[in-house]
Amino acid sequence: MSRILIENAAVVTVDPRLGDFERANILIDDGEIVAIAPELQAEAERIDASGMIAMPGMVDTHLHTWQTPVRGILADGNIPDYLRGIRLQLAERMRPEDMYIGNYLGALDAINNGVTSIVDYCHNILTPDHAHSAVRGLLDAGVRGLYGHGMTPIKSNTWAESKGGSAAEGDPADYETRASLAREIRDTYFRSERQPLRFGMAPQEFAITPPAEVVREFALARELGARITQHANQVIVRQLFQDVEQLHAHGLLGDDLLLVHCTFNTEHEWELLRDTGTMVSVCAETEMQMGMGFPAIREVTEYTPGPSLGIDCVSGDSHDMISHGRLVLQATRWRDDEPGYQRMVAPQVMKWKTSDALKWLTINGAKAAGVGDVAGSLTPGKRADIVLLDMRGISTAGWNRREPGGAIISQANAGNVDTVLIDGRIVKRGGRLVHVDVDDALRKMQASHDYLYEEMDKHGGFIPQPPIDIPLYRERA
Repeated sequence: MSRILIENAAVVTVDPRLGDFERANILIDDGEIVAIAPELQAEAERIDASGMIAMPGMVDTHLHTWQTPVRGILADGNIPDYLRGIRLQLAERMRPEDMYIGNYLGALDAINNGVTSIVDYCHNILTPDHAHSAVRGLLDAGVRGLYGHGMTPIKSNTWAESKGGSAAEGDPADYETRASLAREIRDTYFRSERQPLRFGMAPQEFAITPPAEVVREFALARELGARITQHANQVIVRQLFQDVEQLHAHGLLGDDLLLVHCTFNTEHEWELLRDTGTMVSVCAETEMQMGMGFPAIREVTEYTPGPSLGIDCVSGDSHDMISHGRLVLQATRWRDDEPGYQRMVAPQVMKWKTSDALKWLTINGAKAAGVGDVAGSLTPGKRADIVLLDMRGISTAGWNRREPGGAIISQANAGNVDTVLIDGRIVKRGGRLVHVDVDDALRKMQASHDYLYEEMDKHGGFIPQPPIDIPLYRERA
Protein backbone atom coordinates (compact mmCIF):
# COMPACT_ATOMS: atom_id res chain seq x y z
CA MET A 1 0.00 0.00 0.00
CA SER A 2 1.38 3.42 -0.89
CA ARG A 3 2.17 6.15 1.60
CA ILE A 4 -0.34 8.96 2.04
CA LEU A 5 0.29 12.41 3.48
CA ILE A 6 -2.75 14.43 4.60
CA GLU A 7 -1.67 18.06 4.60
CA ASN A 8 -2.82 21.28 6.27
CA ALA A 9 -5.73 19.85 8.26
CA ALA A 10 -6.99 20.96 11.62
CA VAL A 11 -6.52 17.67 13.48
CA VAL A 12 -8.70 16.30 16.29
CA THR A 13 -6.86 13.22 17.53
CA VAL A 14 -9.09 12.24 20.49
CA ASP A 15 -5.80 11.11 22.04
CA PRO A 16 -5.18 13.02 25.30
CA ARG A 17 -1.42 12.66 24.89
CA LEU A 18 -1.43 14.35 21.50
CA GLY A 19 -4.33 16.77 21.81
CA ASP A 20 -5.56 18.78 18.83
CA PHE A 21 -3.69 20.71 16.16
CA GLU A 22 -4.84 23.94 14.59
CA ARG A 23 -2.90 22.82 11.52
CA ALA A 24 -0.88 19.64 10.96
CA ASN A 25 -0.01 16.85 8.52
CA ILE A 26 -0.72 13.14 8.97
CA LEU A 27 1.57 10.47 7.49
CA ILE A 28 0.12 7.05 6.70
CA ASP A 29 2.26 4.08 5.66
CA ASP A 30 0.85 0.67 4.74
CA GLY A 31 -2.47 1.58 6.32
CA GLU A 32 -0.96 2.69 9.63
CA ILE A 33 -0.77 6.18 11.11
CA VAL A 34 2.95 6.87 11.38
CA ALA A 35 3.17 10.47 12.54
CA ILE A 36 1.15 13.65 13.09
CA ALA A 37 2.93 16.99 13.21
CA PRO A 38 2.94 20.49 11.71
CA GLU A 39 5.14 20.79 8.62
CA LEU A 40 5.67 17.02 8.46
CA GLN A 41 7.02 16.02 5.04
CA ALA A 42 7.49 12.70 3.25
CA GLU A 43 7.43 11.14 -0.18
CA ALA A 44 3.81 10.11 -0.47
CA GLU A 45 0.50 10.58 -2.25
CA ARG A 46 -0.80 13.91 -1.01
CA ILE A 47 -4.29 14.88 0.11
CA ASP A 48 -4.76 18.63 0.48
CA ALA A 49 -6.96 19.09 3.55
CA SER A 50 -6.79 22.88 3.73
CA GLY A 51 -9.99 24.16 5.31
CA MET A 52 -10.85 20.68 6.62
CA ILE A 53 -10.89 18.95 9.96
CA ALA A 54 -9.30 15.51 10.27
CA MET A 55 -10.92 13.30 12.90
CA PRO A 56 -11.01 9.59 13.72
CA GLY A 57 -13.60 7.57 11.84
CA MET A 58 -16.76 7.40 13.89
CA VAL A 59 -18.17 4.20 15.35
CA ASP A 60 -21.84 3.16 15.42
CA THR A 61 -22.10 0.58 18.17
CA HIS A 62 -25.61 -0.66 17.44
CA LEU A 63 -27.03 -0.98 13.94
CA HIS A 64 -29.64 -3.35 12.49
CA THR A 65 -28.07 -2.90 9.08
CA TRP A 66 -30.34 -5.44 7.40
CA GLN A 67 -33.28 -2.99 7.63
CA THR A 68 -31.77 -0.54 5.12
CA PRO A 69 -34.15 -1.51 2.24
CA VAL A 70 -37.07 -0.03 4.21
CA ARG A 71 -35.36 3.16 5.34
CA GLY A 72 -37.76 5.49 7.15
CA ILE A 73 -40.74 3.14 7.15
CA LEU A 74 -40.95 3.43 10.94
CA ALA A 75 -40.53 7.21 11.15
CA ASP A 76 -43.67 7.52 13.30
CA GLY A 77 -43.49 4.13 14.98
CA ASN A 78 -43.05 2.90 18.54
CA ILE A 79 -41.96 -0.48 19.89
CA PRO A 80 -45.31 -2.25 19.30
CA ASP A 81 -45.27 -0.90 15.72
CA TYR A 82 -41.68 -2.12 15.32
CA LEU A 83 -42.54 -5.58 16.57
CA ARG A 84 -45.64 -5.87 14.38
CA GLY A 85 -44.15 -4.31 11.26
CA ILE A 86 -40.43 -5.14 11.28
CA ARG A 87 -40.14 -8.29 13.37
CA LEU A 88 -43.43 -10.04 12.49
CA GLN A 89 -44.05 -8.81 8.92
CA LEU A 90 -40.91 -7.61 7.15
CA ALA A 91 -38.39 -9.99 8.71
CA GLU A 92 -39.78 -13.19 7.24
CA ARG A 93 -40.15 -11.60 3.78
CA MET A 94 -36.41 -10.98 3.54
CA ARG A 95 -34.53 -13.14 1.02
CA PRO A 96 -30.77 -13.74 1.23
CA GLU A 97 -30.26 -11.16 -1.54
CA ASP A 98 -32.21 -8.62 0.51
CA MET A 99 -29.95 -9.31 3.49
CA TYR A 100 -26.91 -8.84 1.27
CA ILE A 101 -27.94 -5.51 -0.22
CA GLY A 102 -29.27 -4.28 3.12
CA ASN A 103 -25.92 -4.88 4.79
CA TYR A 104 -23.91 -3.80 1.75
CA LEU A 105 -25.63 -0.50 1.11
CA GLY A 106 -26.23 0.05 4.82
CA ALA A 107 -22.50 -0.20 5.45
CA LEU A 108 -21.83 2.11 2.50
CA ASP A 109 -24.28 4.57 4.04
CA ALA A 110 -22.27 4.44 7.27
CA ILE A 111 -19.02 5.06 5.42
CA ASN A 112 -20.57 7.88 3.40
CA ASN A 113 -21.46 9.56 6.71
CA GLY A 114 -17.98 9.19 8.16
CA VAL A 115 -18.73 6.05 10.20
CA THR A 116 -15.83 3.69 9.60
CA SER A 117 -16.79 1.01 12.15
CA ILE A 118 -20.16 -0.49 13.00
CA VAL A 119 -21.55 -3.13 15.32
CA ASP A 120 -23.97 -4.95 13.03
CA TYR A 121 -26.68 -6.54 15.20
CA CYS A 122 -27.79 -9.12 12.66
CA HIS A 123 -30.85 -10.65 14.29
CA ASN A 124 -32.72 -11.73 11.17
CA ILE A 125 -31.05 -14.99 10.22
CA LEU A 126 -33.77 -17.15 8.73
CA THR A 127 -31.46 -19.59 6.93
CA PRO A 128 -27.72 -20.16 6.57
CA ASP A 129 -27.85 -18.32 3.24
CA HIS A 130 -29.19 -15.25 5.03
CA ALA A 131 -26.20 -15.26 7.38
CA HIS A 132 -23.64 -15.77 4.63
CA SER A 133 -25.21 -13.01 2.55
CA ALA A 134 -25.23 -10.58 5.46
CA VAL A 135 -21.54 -11.10 6.18
CA ARG A 136 -20.57 -10.81 2.51
CA GLY A 137 -22.46 -7.52 2.29
CA LEU A 138 -20.38 -6.03 5.08
CA LEU A 139 -17.11 -7.42 3.73
CA ASP A 140 -17.77 -6.14 0.22
CA ALA A 141 -18.54 -2.67 1.59
CA GLY A 142 -15.17 -2.58 3.34
CA VAL A 143 -16.41 -1.37 6.73
CA ARG A 144 -14.55 -2.06 9.97
CA GLY A 145 -16.21 -3.29 13.14
CA LEU A 146 -18.18 -6.26 14.40
CA TYR A 147 -20.57 -8.62 12.68
CA GLY A 148 -22.96 -9.61 15.48
CA HIS A 149 -24.38 -13.02 14.55
CA GLY A 150 -27.93 -13.23 15.89
CA MET A 151 -29.04 -16.39 17.66
CA THR A 152 -32.81 -15.83 17.69
CA PRO A 153 -34.76 -18.50 15.74
CA ILE A 154 -36.88 -15.97 13.86
CA LYS A 155 -39.74 -18.17 12.74
CA SER A 156 -40.31 -19.96 16.02
CA ASN A 157 -39.53 -17.48 18.80
CA THR A 158 -41.08 -14.03 18.49
CA TRP A 159 -42.32 -11.28 20.75
CA ALA A 160 -45.85 -12.13 19.60
CA GLU A 161 -45.94 -15.61 21.09
CA SER A 162 -43.57 -15.13 24.03
CA LYS A 163 -45.06 -14.89 27.48
CA GLY A 164 -41.84 -13.67 28.99
CA GLY A 165 -39.28 -16.33 28.32
CA SER A 166 -40.76 -18.94 30.65
CA ALA A 167 -39.61 -22.49 30.13
CA ALA A 168 -43.12 -23.41 29.05
CA GLU A 169 -43.53 -20.69 26.46
CA GLY A 170 -39.99 -19.95 25.25
CA ASP A 171 -38.85 -21.81 22.17
CA PRO A 172 -35.15 -22.75 22.14
CA ALA A 173 -35.67 -24.81 18.97
CA ASP A 174 -32.75 -26.21 17.03
CA TYR A 175 -29.95 -24.86 19.20
CA GLU A 176 -27.36 -27.22 17.74
CA THR A 177 -28.26 -26.13 14.21
CA ARG A 178 -27.89 -22.47 15.15
CA ALA A 179 -24.65 -23.13 17.03
CA SER A 180 -23.22 -25.01 14.07
CA LEU A 181 -24.04 -22.09 11.77
CA ALA A 182 -22.32 -19.64 14.11
CA ARG A 183 -19.16 -21.77 14.02
CA GLU A 184 -19.40 -22.05 10.24
CA ILE A 185 -19.69 -18.28 9.80
CA ARG A 186 -16.75 -17.63 12.09
CA ASP A 187 -14.54 -20.21 10.43
CA THR A 188 -15.48 -19.17 6.90
CA TYR A 189 -15.03 -15.40 7.13
CA PHE A 190 -13.09 -14.49 10.24
CA ARG A 191 -9.78 -16.31 10.14
CA SER A 192 -7.58 -13.30 9.34
CA GLU A 193 -6.56 -11.06 12.25
CA ARG A 194 -5.70 -8.25 9.82
CA GLN A 195 -9.20 -8.06 8.41
CA PRO A 196 -11.13 -4.95 9.52
CA LEU A 197 -14.35 -6.87 10.29
CA ARG A 198 -14.44 -9.09 13.37
CA PHE A 199 -16.81 -11.81 14.59
CA GLY A 200 -19.35 -11.24 17.33
CA MET A 201 -22.58 -12.79 18.56
CA ALA A 202 -25.98 -11.49 19.68
CA PRO A 203 -27.64 -13.97 22.06
CA GLN A 204 -31.39 -14.01 22.49
CA GLU A 205 -33.01 -11.62 24.96
CA PHE A 206 -34.26 -12.66 28.37
CA ALA A 207 -37.69 -11.27 27.46
CA ILE A 208 -38.27 -13.96 24.86
CA THR A 209 -36.38 -17.06 25.93
CA PRO A 210 -35.58 -18.94 29.17
CA PRO A 211 -32.43 -17.81 31.02
CA ALA A 212 -30.84 -21.22 30.51
CA GLU A 213 -30.90 -20.66 26.74
CA VAL A 214 -29.26 -17.24 27.09
CA VAL A 215 -26.57 -18.76 29.30
CA ARG A 216 -25.92 -21.49 26.73
CA GLU A 217 -25.59 -18.94 23.92
CA PHE A 218 -23.18 -16.80 25.97
CA ALA A 219 -21.07 -19.90 26.59
CA LEU A 220 -20.96 -20.62 22.87
CA ALA A 221 -19.93 -17.05 22.09
CA ARG A 222 -17.09 -17.21 24.59
CA GLU A 223 -16.03 -20.60 23.28
CA LEU A 224 -15.79 -19.04 19.81
CA GLY A 225 -13.89 -15.99 21.05
CA ALA A 226 -16.72 -13.69 19.97
CA ARG A 227 -17.45 -10.28 21.39
CA ILE A 228 -21.05 -10.32 22.66
CA THR A 229 -23.79 -7.73 22.23
CA GLN A 230 -27.33 -7.89 23.59
CA HIS A 231 -30.39 -5.67 24.07
CA ALA A 232 -31.08 -5.06 27.77
CA ASN A 233 -33.81 -3.34 29.80
CA GLN A 234 -35.09 -1.29 26.87
CA VAL A 235 -38.79 -1.84 27.50
CA ILE A 236 -40.93 -1.25 30.58
CA VAL A 237 -41.32 -4.85 31.65
CA ARG A 238 -39.45 -4.78 34.94
CA GLN A 239 -42.28 -6.67 36.56
CA LEU A 240 -40.81 -9.69 34.82
CA PHE A 241 -37.33 -8.87 33.62
CA GLN A 242 -34.33 -7.23 35.16
CA ASP A 243 -31.85 -8.17 32.49
CA VAL A 244 -28.71 -6.94 34.23
CA GLU A 245 -29.77 -8.78 37.40
CA GLN A 246 -30.10 -11.93 35.29
CA LEU A 247 -26.72 -11.38 33.65
CA HIS A 248 -25.10 -10.87 37.05
CA ALA A 249 -26.82 -13.87 38.61
CA HIS A 250 -25.54 -16.15 35.86
CA GLY A 251 -22.00 -14.71 35.81
CA LEU A 252 -22.36 -13.28 32.30
CA LEU A 253 -21.19 -9.68 32.78
CA GLY A 254 -17.68 -8.93 31.53
CA ASP A 255 -15.42 -6.80 29.39
CA ASP A 256 -16.36 -8.80 26.28
CA LEU A 257 -20.01 -7.67 26.57
CA LEU A 258 -21.72 -4.69 24.94
CA LEU A 259 -25.25 -4.09 26.21
CA VAL A 260 -27.68 -1.92 24.27
CA HIS A 261 -30.05 0.72 25.73
CA CYS A 262 -30.30 -0.09 29.48
CA THR A 263 -32.77 2.78 29.75
CA PHE A 264 -34.80 1.02 32.44
CA ASN A 265 -31.98 -0.31 34.61
CA THR A 266 -32.68 -0.15 38.32
CA GLU A 267 -30.18 1.68 40.55
CA HIS A 268 -29.01 -1.69 41.82
CA GLU A 269 -28.43 -2.89 38.26
CA TRP A 270 -26.23 0.11 37.53
CA GLU A 271 -24.19 -0.78 40.61
CA LEU A 272 -23.90 -4.36 39.36
CA LEU A 273 -22.28 -3.08 36.16
CA ARG A 274 -19.59 -1.15 38.02
CA ASP A 275 -16.08 -2.56 37.56
CA THR A 276 -17.23 -5.41 35.30
CA GLY A 277 -15.92 -3.79 32.11
CA THR A 278 -19.33 -4.21 30.48
CA MET A 279 -20.08 -1.39 28.04
CA VAL A 280 -23.37 0.15 26.92
CA SER A 281 -24.51 1.55 23.57
CA VAL A 282 -26.91 4.49 23.89
CA CYS A 283 -29.30 4.88 20.94
CA ALA A 284 -30.96 8.16 21.79
CA GLU A 285 -33.09 8.84 18.74
CA THR A 286 -34.62 5.38 18.74
CA GLU A 287 -35.03 5.34 22.51
CA MET A 288 -36.82 8.69 22.64
CA GLN A 289 -38.96 7.96 19.58
CA MET A 290 -40.02 4.40 20.26
CA GLY A 291 -40.93 4.54 23.94
CA MET A 292 -37.70 3.11 25.32
CA GLY A 293 -37.02 5.87 27.83
CA PHE A 294 -34.42 8.62 28.13
CA PRO A 295 -30.83 8.03 26.92
CA ALA A 296 -28.82 7.02 29.99
CA ILE A 297 -25.54 8.80 29.22
CA ARG A 298 -25.14 10.00 32.80
CA GLU A 299 -25.47 6.52 34.32
CA VAL A 300 -23.37 4.85 31.64
CA THR A 301 -20.63 7.42 32.29
CA GLU A 302 -20.69 6.77 36.03
CA TYR A 303 -20.97 2.99 36.12
CA THR A 304 -19.21 1.68 32.99
CA PRO A 305 -16.02 2.36 31.01
CA GLY A 306 -18.00 5.00 29.11
CA PRO A 307 -20.89 5.53 26.71
CA SER A 308 -20.91 4.85 23.00
CA LEU A 309 -23.65 5.73 20.52
CA GLY A 310 -25.73 3.68 18.10
CA ILE A 311 -28.19 4.67 15.39
CA ASP A 312 -30.08 1.38 15.88
CA CYS A 313 -32.63 1.40 13.03
CA VAL A 314 -32.46 3.36 9.80
CA SER A 315 -36.04 2.15 9.40
CA GLY A 316 -36.67 5.05 11.76
CA ASP A 317 -33.65 7.37 11.83
CA SER A 318 -30.85 8.59 9.55
CA HIS A 319 -27.19 7.65 9.90
CA ASP A 320 -25.90 11.16 10.59
CA MET A 321 -23.75 10.33 13.63
CA ILE A 322 -22.46 13.86 14.15
CA SER A 323 -25.99 15.24 14.44
CA HIS A 324 -26.88 12.29 16.66
CA GLY A 325 -23.97 13.10 18.97
CA ARG A 326 -25.08 16.73 19.17
CA LEU A 327 -28.65 15.69 20.03
CA VAL A 328 -27.47 13.35 22.79
CA LEU A 329 -25.16 16.02 24.20
CA GLN A 330 -27.91 18.65 24.36
CA ALA A 331 -30.45 16.20 25.78
CA THR A 332 -27.96 15.16 28.48
CA ARG A 333 -27.23 18.79 29.33
CA TRP A 334 -30.96 19.46 29.71
CA ARG A 335 -31.44 16.42 31.90
CA ASP A 336 -28.75 17.59 34.34
CA ASP A 337 -30.16 21.12 34.42
CA GLU A 338 -33.85 20.17 34.72
CA PRO A 339 -33.92 19.65 38.53
CA GLY A 340 -32.73 23.24 38.89
CA TYR A 341 -35.49 24.45 36.62
CA GLN A 342 -38.02 22.90 39.01
CA ARG A 343 -36.61 25.17 41.74
CA MET A 344 -36.26 28.17 39.39
CA VAL A 345 -32.46 27.96 39.65
CA ALA A 346 -30.46 28.71 36.50
CA PRO A 347 -27.50 26.43 35.62
CA GLN A 348 -24.09 27.96 36.30
CA VAL A 349 -21.66 25.27 35.10
CA MET A 350 -21.51 23.43 31.77
CA LYS A 351 -20.79 19.88 32.89
CA TRP A 352 -21.15 18.04 29.57
CA LYS A 353 -18.73 19.18 26.85
CA THR A 354 -18.36 18.68 23.12
CA SER A 355 -15.22 16.69 23.96
CA ASP A 356 -17.47 14.16 25.72
CA ALA A 357 -19.61 13.75 22.63
CA LEU A 358 -16.49 13.25 20.48
CA LYS A 359 -15.39 10.42 22.76
CA TRP A 360 -18.81 8.79 22.54
CA LEU A 361 -18.54 8.84 18.73
CA THR A 362 -14.95 7.67 18.45
CA ILE A 363 -12.66 6.21 21.10
CA ASN A 364 -15.45 4.91 23.36
CA GLY A 365 -17.23 3.47 20.35
CA ALA A 366 -14.11 1.68 19.16
CA LYS A 367 -13.62 0.10 22.58
CA ALA A 368 -17.27 -0.95 22.71
CA ALA A 369 -17.04 -2.49 19.25
CA GLY A 370 -13.93 -4.42 20.20
CA VAL A 371 -11.66 -2.52 17.78
CA GLY A 372 -10.13 -0.03 20.21
CA ASP A 373 -6.69 -1.52 19.65
CA VAL A 374 -6.65 -0.33 16.03
CA ALA A 375 -9.22 2.49 15.75
CA GLY A 376 -11.03 5.27 17.60
CA SER A 377 -8.26 7.86 17.79
CA LEU A 378 -5.63 9.34 15.50
CA THR A 379 -2.73 7.75 17.32
CA PRO A 380 0.53 6.70 15.63
CA GLY A 381 0.54 2.92 15.53
CA LYS A 382 -3.21 2.62 14.99
CA ARG A 383 -4.76 1.91 11.62
CA ALA A 384 -5.67 4.90 9.48
CA ASP A 385 -9.44 5.21 9.86
CA ILE A 386 -9.69 8.92 9.15
CA VAL A 387 -12.49 11.31 8.18
CA LEU A 388 -11.95 14.74 6.62
CA LEU A 389 -14.76 17.24 7.18
CA ASP A 390 -14.94 20.05 4.64
CA MET A 391 -15.57 23.25 6.62
CA ARG A 392 -15.20 25.68 3.69
CA GLY A 393 -18.89 26.12 2.89
CA ILE A 394 -21.37 28.85 3.73
CA SER A 395 -22.87 26.96 6.67
CA THR A 396 -19.52 26.46 8.44
CA ALA A 397 -17.68 29.67 7.47
CA GLY A 398 -16.07 31.24 10.52
CA TRP A 399 -15.66 27.99 12.43
CA ASN A 400 -13.35 28.03 15.45
CA ARG A 401 -9.97 26.69 14.28
CA ARG A 402 -8.64 26.93 17.81
CA GLU A 403 -11.13 24.32 19.01
CA PRO A 404 -11.83 22.07 16.02
CA GLY A 405 -13.40 19.37 18.18
CA GLY A 406 -16.04 21.77 19.38
CA ALA A 407 -16.64 22.85 15.78
CA ILE A 408 -17.33 19.24 14.76
CA ILE A 409 -20.04 18.66 17.34
CA SER A 410 -21.61 22.10 17.35
CA GLN A 411 -21.47 22.99 13.64
CA ALA A 412 -20.88 20.02 11.35
CA ASN A 413 -23.08 17.21 10.03
CA ALA A 414 -22.80 14.26 7.68
CA GLY A 415 -22.93 16.59 4.68
CA ASN A 416 -19.47 17.86 5.61
CA VAL A 417 -17.85 14.43 5.15
CA ASP A 418 -15.54 14.92 2.18
CA THR A 419 -12.97 12.14 2.47
CA VAL A 420 -12.91 8.80 4.33
CA LEU A 421 -10.05 6.35 4.78
CA ILE A 422 -10.46 2.87 6.27
CA ASP A 423 -7.30 0.92 7.06
CA GLY A 424 -5.41 3.55 5.04
CA ARG A 425 -7.51 2.93 1.93
CA ILE A 426 -9.31 5.92 0.43
CA VAL A 427 -12.99 4.92 0.15
CA LYS A 428 -14.53 8.38 -0.21
CA ARG A 429 -12.95 11.44 -1.79
CA GLY A 430 -14.35 14.75 -2.91
CA GLY A 431 -17.72 13.84 -1.42
CA ARG A 432 -18.14 10.57 -3.40
CA LEU A 433 -17.54 6.93 -2.60
CA VAL A 434 -14.72 5.76 -4.86
CA HIS A 435 -14.17 2.10 -3.95
CA VAL A 436 -17.49 0.64 -5.18
CA ASP A 437 -19.94 0.90 -8.06
CA VAL A 438 -22.49 3.17 -6.40
CA ASP A 439 -24.98 3.08 -9.29
CA ASP A 440 -25.05 -0.72 -9.26
CA ALA A 441 -25.57 -0.74 -5.48
CA LEU A 442 -28.47 1.71 -5.81
CA ARG A 443 -30.12 -0.39 -8.53
CA LYS A 444 -29.93 -3.49 -6.36
CA MET A 445 -31.27 -1.60 -3.37
CA GLN A 446 -34.23 -0.29 -5.38
CA ALA A 447 -35.07 -3.81 -6.55
CA SER A 448 -34.95 -5.11 -2.98
CA HIS A 449 -37.03 -2.18 -1.71
CA ASP A 450 -39.71 -2.71 -4.36
CA TYR A 451 -39.86 -6.46 -3.78
CA LEU A 452 -40.25 -6.12 -0.01
CA TYR A 453 -43.00 -3.52 -0.24
CA GLU A 454 -44.86 -5.66 -2.77
CA GLU A 455 -44.56 -8.70 -0.49
CA MET A 456 -45.80 -6.77 2.54
CA ASP A 457 -48.72 -5.40 0.49
CA LYS A 458 -49.69 -8.95 -0.46
CA HIS A 459 -49.87 -9.83 3.22
CA GLY A 460 -51.81 -6.86 4.57
CA GLY A 461 -49.28 -4.04 4.46
CA PHE A 462 -46.49 -3.05 6.83
CA ILE A 463 -48.69 -3.44 9.91
CA PRO A 464 -51.62 -5.69 8.99
CA GLN A 465 -54.97 -4.78 10.52
CA PRO A 466 -56.25 -5.55 13.02
CA PRO A 467 -52.86 -5.40 14.77
CA ILE A 468 -51.53 -8.74 15.98
CA ASP A 469 -51.75 -9.18 19.73
CA ILE A 470 -48.51 -8.76 21.70
CA PRO A 471 -49.26 -10.04 25.21
CA LEU A 472 -46.02 -8.66 26.67
CA TYR A 473 -47.25 -5.15 25.89
CA ARG A 474 -51.02 -5.57 26.19
CA GLU A 475 -50.74 -6.83 29.75
CA ARG A 476 -48.62 -3.86 30.82
CA ALA A 477 -50.09 -1.02 28.78
